[in-house]
Amino acid sequence: GVPFFFLIREGEALSDIKLRIQKKFEVPDEQFLKWKFAYVAYNRPDYLQDSDIVLSRFQKNIYGAWEQSLGLEHSDMPSKKPYMANQNRHSFEKPVKIYN
Repeated sequence: GVPFFFLIREGEALSDIKLRIQKKFEVPDEQFLKWKFAYVAYNRPDYLQDSDIVLSRFQKNIYGAWEQSLGLEHSDMPSKKPYMANQNRHSFEKPVKIYN
């Protein structure tokens, strides 16, 4: 998947986060019901319930804090980007070049 930044508020339950993510990505209800959410630390998922307070899982000030994330398990969605839908199988997006 493609990582993205998403603000999680203090005391926010997974059910509230799911609503915001569904709205952000415009996922239909029937498809979104299949998505699973997990707290992932060191590549080990711990699946969450809607009532879980997500931020309480994340630990601050520990070595390896960058290894913590909220994982979304879902099937691939068709691209909503028109330029991707019109490309044939032999074309690709331009790579990003980073210069120091």
